[in-house]
Amino acid sequence: MRSKNVGSGRLENLVPHILRGQFIRPGFVQMSLRLGVAQQMPSWAKLQFTHAGVPPEDLEKVLGRITSLETWVGEWEHAGRERERTGDEQLAGGERREAAKNFLAASALYNFAQYVMFLDIARKRSLHEACVAAYAKGAPYYDPPALHFDIQYRRRAVQGYLRLPRSPRPAPVVVIFNGTNAVKEELHWWSDALLEEGVATIAFDGPGLGNTFHRLTTVAEPRPLGVAILNHVETRPELDPDRIAILGLSLGGYVGIRIAAHDSRVRAVAAVSPPYSADIYWRVTLAALRNELAGLYGIKAAEMEPFIDRITLADDLPRLAAPLLVAGGGQDIITPGSEAWRIFEDARCERELFYYPQGAHDCFNVISHLRPRIITWLTRHLGVGRRAAGAMLHEDDGAWRAGEAVDPDFADDLAGEAEPRKWHVQESDGVPVRWELPWKRKQRDVVELIHKTAGPGADGAVTQGR
Repeated sequence: MRSKNVGSGRLENLVPHILRGQFIRPGFVQMSLRLGVAQQMPSWAKLQFTHAGVPPEDLEKVLGRITSLETWVGEWEHAGRERERTGDEQLAGGERREAAKNFLAASALYNFAQYVMFLDIARKRSLHEACVAAYAKGAPYYDPPALHFDIQYRRRAVQGYLRLPRSPRPAPVVVIFNGTNAVKEELHWWSDALLEEGVATIAFDGPGLGNTFHRLTTVAEPRPLGVAILNHVETRPELDPDRIAILGLSLGGYVGIRIAAHDSRVRAVAAVSPPYSADIYWRVTLAALRNELAGLYGIKAAEMEPFIDRITLADDLPRLAAPLLVAGGGQDIITPGSEAWRIFEDARCERELFYYPQGAHDCFNVISHLRPRIITWLTRHLGVGRRAAGAMLHEDDGAWRAGEAVDPDFADDLAGEAEPRKWHVQESDGVPVRWELPWKRKQRDVVELIHKTAGPGADGAVTQGR
């Protein structure tokens, strides 16, 4: 495969310690990879992979073999096929749980194989199909299983996954959207975190990939899709239609906010690295990739242009009544953190802002710091007590409620909860983005957080900490 078929895209963001943005030419990327730059990726950049389900040992192996743009795709795909083959053998031998782990890892590896490809859309789709197929093989054996949750939208099926907690039914539910060039399968770890708290999850492909190819109109006007999803939730007796929230990442956060602004059935909405308007991508951060972005939707850049100005929250934020949580990162070179501030300041509802000055896109490098805060916020607004899924006592129990009033950890002790939160075996402490040369003396890693809150129509109060 020639390098022109791999194109530019996100590779520059995947080795960001030396490639500062999409303005670096592919020739320089090629040279850098030949010099072994991928092997020297700093710990904070590796979190983008491990937090998405790539086993650390596979990551080190793949990075050690990459010497060019061409081998980037090939090595990730090769590692995925090895994991999938192992999973097939384990499944045939009756080792379902171990097979599921390998299928999940294979799905993540295939995902990063396609991650940097834009110009060869056919190749990108084949890798995406491998990602989806590997995840589907393990779906019946995940704990809890991932069940198909398909809806009919404009005469076509939109596919998602439903996972149900081991808590009393009907369960509250969070609908999760990912963003452009992302896949629903990598939302598995967000789903695990919510399931552990007694919340069901439904994961859908966000705008731009998977079953949302050719769906740019869905991004510009997501309300009908939201109505279709919420209507289908109401038909499922195991789900509580009065306790629905939305969680969105990147452009999926924008979609979630727009749906919530027009549908009162949404009790709360959380968005990580959402854009205020899509023109931040089209005209600023990803301007050099216009043709590639348009290619994701199967149209030309000139055809995409009329949609861009329609993809904005300007008219929706003033009418949003549901509580809003928005998070952003100061080192995000895809969706600048200033977009999260704009959303927070223009909204008039009850709202909170988590801003990490050293956070990257989707806050992947500080996700272990941010995720518990988002999960706690969502469960609070859905009326779910902490650790409801595995606890012996539930929020209906008087002893549990008394303990929760004193201290959440004390309530956990009352419930017989001995194990700490463990949502992802590879989860580690957050690491700030630091643009520095490999040989420069490292500074102490400190995760800084600016937290701002505001009531309906009010200015916010700010706290800053670590």
